[in-house]
Amino acid sequence: MKFGGSSLASAARMREVADLVLSFPEETPVVVLSAMGKTTNNLLLAGEKAVSCGAPKASEIDELAVIKELHLRTIDELGLDSSIVSGFLDELEQLLKGVAMMKELTLRTRDYLVSFGECMSTRIFSAYLNKLGKKARQYDAFDLGFITTDDFTNADILEATYPAVAKRLHGDWIDDPAIPIVTGFLGKGWKSCAVTTLGRGGSDLTATTIGKALGLREIQVWKDVDGVLTCDPNIYANAVPVPYLTFDEAAELAYFGAQVLHPQSMRPAREGGIPVRVKNSYNRHAPGTVITKTRDMRKSILTSIVLKSNITMLDIVSTRMLGQYGFLAKVFSIFEDLGISVDSVATSEVSISLTLDPSKLWSRELIQQGA
Repeated sequence: MKFGGSSLASAARMREVADLVLSFPEETPVVVLSAMGKTTNNLLLAGEKAVSCGAPKASEIDELAVIKELHLRTIDELGLDSSIVSGFLDELEQLLKGVAMMKELTLRTRDYLVSFGECMSTRIFSAYLNKLGKKARQYDAFDLGFITTDDFTNADILEATYPAVAKRLHGDWIDDPAIPIVTGFLGKGWKSCAVTTLGRGGSDLTATTIGKALGLREIQVWKDVDGVLTCDPNIYANAVPVPYLTFDEAAELAYFGAQVLHPQSMRPAREGGIPVRVKNSYNRHAPGTVITKTRDMRKSILTSIVLKSNITMLDIVSTRMLGQYGFLAKVFSIFEDLGISVDSVATSEVSISLTLDPSKLWSRELIQQGA
């Protein structure tokens, strides 16, 4: 069971999520949590402000105050001890002072900075379940066995993760049964041993990875909408849930703009043959969307329409393409070397048109290699 930040935005929401988790007494769920509410965004903003504010002002950053107030208020309203997060909040403040002194926020430090959100939300939720009399155990994914590449801010999970996670969770359950409460979004770099993140929405990938590692019957991803919708409800208010999708359809929708799922999250579920059910934590009785390997294509050919904004198209025109082979391979080798993903391709006799993520398009290395 994976819950996103909007499902954990307050003490009241945490109570509802706890009630939802405990409403499956015959099951033994593994719970994966994101950071509370807007915490990840506030951590990133705090880090960016710390770069230029100067060390004496780091403790006065507005976003730091918001983060402290949210977590301490939530703990107080749940009747828990503030010591659960006070150490993290103190360390967070010291980290921001360090960023301010160095006047630099590296990708590695950025990943460590945003990890505070999940580390605190899972500890609060685990403590609350224990207070309710349901034994729970908190896990940081980077200590649980999530081994990743060292691509900070967008790391990939390595195969060694699956046996490591299964061994740890099975062993702990046998020794002392308790509901695992796991940080989403996080991992540990296999070379650096530093905290890494899986990219935005990476908690979905954490959940499906655990599902595959343990061979679970079903993976539930709880959001703030009634499943995967036919389109963006912010664009068309009458969007409705899609009842069934295949893994390939869900992955394609996520990659091209659907915000409900992480683009890579379908791969572990597909490999493990485990259904993924997307449901609404605000409307638990809604059926949601069930994602499986196959579905009855006769019921619906068109599933959903997505919009991907801020796309750049690159046109490459060269008469050297005429009657030649290997030209396209040379072009793609440049993008591969620079780690730039190509969304779609169209070709003619003398031109290639590519759509790309514009954030890396005008890198100096790309311009030099393309010259």
